[in-house]
Amino acid sequence: MANLTEQILDLIFPPKCEVCGRIGKEALCQKCAAGISFLAPSIFFHAVGEYEGILKNAILRFKFKRIKRLAEPLGLLMVQYINHHLWKDHLDMIIPVPLHEKRQAVRGFNQAELLALKITEACRIPTVSGLLFRKRETAPQFDLPRQKRISNIRGAFEVRGAKLLYDRNILLVDDIYTTGATAGECTKTLKAAGAKSVHILTLSRTV
Repeated sequence: MANLTEQILDLIFPPKCEVCGRIGKEALCQKCAAGISFLAPSIFFHAVGEYEGILKNAILRFKFKRIKRLAEPLGLLMVQYINHHLWKDHLDMIIPVPLHEKRQAVRGFNQAELLALKITEACRIPTVSGLLFRKRETAPQFDLPRQKRISNIRGAFEVRGAKLLYDRNILLVDDIYTTGATAGECTKTLKAAGAKSVHILTLSRTV
């Protein structure tokens, strides 16, 4: 019965690519996905692509239009990057950059956590949410100049259950890397709690 209902809804409201509107089952069609160019890897920081064009459009719709089904194709882009550029057997766990509980309540989800869970499904690296948390609410980083971003985020994170982190290699996951203030503060907090190494993977970086 559920399948029949889904088929009827598909006829009335055909599923489409959330970026270009092309009719199809995928939230991000093959043509749009092919238009995203991967970036070369570095040592500890990795981004799938630049924050522009198709990738920027997809992230904005995922994050602010709350189109959660984009988590799957965007997460799979991160999986492709990992398979090509990261030694995943070296990683012990994935930690998503946390939102403050008030902001997450408004949005309804943490986009970094949804991306991390997609990586877990494909790579079998466990995602551990709640180990790193945001202990105070901060102003949105994108509204601030570089120096203000650093001071805004300083001391905003804390670890619960440091024993789980001891001597572990962490993959820190987020959607956008701008100045690195948030990722840097998370890394500092995780390493102070005993993490052996922290590798950062984001969907995009600003140009």
